[in-house]
Amino acid sequence: MKTTLQTPASRFPHSISVPSAIAVAGFSTLLTAAELRFLPVSQELAERKMALLDAKGTTELMDLSAVKRSKTYTVKEGETPLGLVALDRERPGGKPSGVELTIPEGMESPLVLVFPDADNAAGFRAVVVEDSVAGFPWGTLRFVNTTEKALTLRCDKDSKLVPASHSVVDLAPGGEARNIGVQLTPENGPEEVLYSAVWEHDPNLRKLVFILGDGNEATAELTLAIIPQDKRAKD
Repeated sequence: MKTTLQTPASRFPHSISVPSAIAVAGFSTLLTAAELRFLPVSQELAERKMALLDAKGTTELMDLSAVKRSKTYTVKEGETPLGLVALDRERPGGKPSGVELTIPEGMESPLVLVFPDADNAAGFRAVVVEDSVAGFPWGTLRFVNTTEKALTLRCDKDSKLVPASHSVVDLAPGGEARNIGVQLTPENGPEEVLYSAVWEHDPNLRKLVFILGDGNEATAELTLAIIPQDKRAKD
C-alpha cells in the first residue's frame, strides 16, 4: 500500500508516493512544518539545479551531493503543496517542472531521496523516508532497490525480499562488530548471484545502501552505493 498526496489543483504532473512501511503515520497531509534533507542517488543528479517549493516560494538547493545528506532545509507553514522543482527545465508556458513531495504526518526527520526518471518532465522522482535514529537505528542496513527487479537479500543469518522500483527494506544484523556476508539474487532465481561480498558490521554505524544496475544488460550484475553514518562523528 502506498500513501499519496491528493491536491485539488496540482502544480506538477506527477505526485510522489511514500512507502507506508517507512511512514510513521498511516495518513498523509499537507506539510505544516518540517526540516528536510536531500540525497540524490548519483552525482549527475546532484549537479542538477533543483529547488524546494513551499509557502514562501522556492529555495535553491545549493549543497547536493551523492555521497552525503544535504544540510537541513526548513519548510514554511502554508497551504502550498510541497514540491521539488527542476530549475533547469520548464514545461510549456514557462511553468516549472517538478514533483510534489508527500510527507506522512508525524514523520520526525524526512529525508528526500532523488532518483532519475526519464518519464518525468523534471527528469527525476523522489521518495521520502524517515531518517530519524528512532526510525533508522544505529547498526541498521537500509537497502533501496532502484532497479526494476525484485531481489532476495541474504545478510548474515537473515533473508528478506526487496521489491522492485525504489522500495526500501531495513535489516539489523545486531550483535557485536564482525564480518557478515551480503548477497543479492533474483527473487525467483536463488542460483544466480548478482552481488556477493563480505561487509564489516559495526553497531555504531548505520548504512544507506542504493542497489543499482551496472548498466550492462548482458551481465545483469548489481553495484551498491553505500552512504554510511557514524554516531561517534559530529554531523
